[in-house]
Amino acid sequence: MRLSFPTAVSLLALALAFTGPALGGAAAQTGAATAAGLPGLSGGLGLAAIVNEEVVTQLDVDQRVRLLLVTTGVPYNADTARAARLTALRSLVDETLQIQEARKEGVSATEADVENSFQRVLQSNNVTQEQFDQILAKAGITAATMKRQLLAELLWNRVVLRRYQGRLSVGAEQVQAAIDRIKANAGRPESLVSEIMIAVDNPEQDAPARQLAQQLFDQIRQGARFSALARQYSEAPSAANGGDIGWILPGQLSGELDETLAQMQVNSISPPVRAPGGWYIIGLRERRQMPPPPPEVTMVEIKQVFVPANMSTDPATLADLTERMAEARDRIEGCAVPRSVLDSLPGATFGEVGTLNIKDLPAEYRNAIEGLPIGRAGGPVRSTDGLHLVVLCGRDEQTPDSMMRDAVQRNLEDQQLAMLARRYLRDLRRNATIEIR
Repeated sequence: MRLSFPTAVSLLALALAFTGPALGGAAAQTGAATAAGLPGLSGGLGLAAIVNEEVVTQLDVDQRVRLLLVTTGVPYNADTARAARLTALRSLVDETLQIQEARKEGVSATEADVENSFQRVLQSNNVTQEQFDQILAKAGITAATMKRQLLAELLWNRVVLRRYQGRLSVGAEQVQAAIDRIKANAGRPESLVSEIMIAVDNPEQDAPARQLAQQLFDQIRQGARFSALARQYSEAPSAANGGDIGWILPGQLSGELDETLAQMQVNSISPPVRAPGGWYIIGLRERRQMPPPPPEVTMVEIKQVFVPANMSTDPATLADLTERMAEARDRIEGCAVPRSVLDSLPGATFGEVGTLNIKDLPAEYRNAIEGLPIGRAGGPVRSTDGLHLVVLCGRDEQTPDSMMRDAVQRNLEDQQLAMLARRYLRDLRRNATIEIR
């Protein structure tokens, strides 16, 4: 099962996410360089927040602001710095809570874990260590800032998986209902959608969330990357994927978002929309007609006994081989052909053909196994190379529902796990003692 929570680490930020010797808490390092192209930020070791008696410093926040601005490509000004500072502080508070919860639950991540994650991201983004070092130095971002983000994400994923993986409750009725909706919507238009969601947990957060959403909307229109902003600012489960929520059918989103989406053109973004959970920016990337469900498929597992007999074999010899193979066929019971059967046929070999769609088999092979019980052989079948006995070792009748069931089940479990993770973090916030300075 994959875990897909919001993460504050964009692809570029992840590419910067490992350097230096230590794994651990806040990025309270002195002497941070001034980022090239970024005005100096009000750094220092003053307190920005206290989270259950653990300190988040102003330097931590300043470093995260640098990261937000660099990775999203947003130009620096007073408004963007203010918006980034609020987001940076919230992210650092959440990460502190996540690391504390991991410590409480006995969950850990080693330096090797962080290094492995970092190397995977470097490879997937074609970023070399040298490029990483250059970007790090230019941005004036300390190693601890990068490592804190990646460490918190690793720990939080493990905490949530340990807590919920065996407790997910996606019933057969839910899966079948989702399959029925997919089948009922075949041929209807569906939309490829991205989102940025700024959460509103109480009325006091509504106005600041709307202001931030508007600023992000303006930045996208000025050329900022939607996916980068989603990774850094969005609080929806899709943030880890750059806001991508995939193909959406009418009725799958809330009424407010569904109505907005219906009025949009391809390759456009919506102004901020208030919907359950917070303020949303929706991006419509593509539209298409939903494809029909897959047809029924019969998969067969077959093996064969082969006796060489090329096209120059004389008719009498061929007739004799055919009769002997028919006798051998009737002695086969199960997929392990007895050695005595092979020894009775000249040059006989036995091997796997594989598991194939029965429609992909040559007509002679299909006819040979049609109606056969599992473990019996059909044929012989003539080919240009010889004669074949076809042994049926398995048959799987796959209906459209059965072919979709596993994918639908995983998708519903992922959605449920992401929702539980968000509630988990919300409860940690509510129960924590958090002092913002």
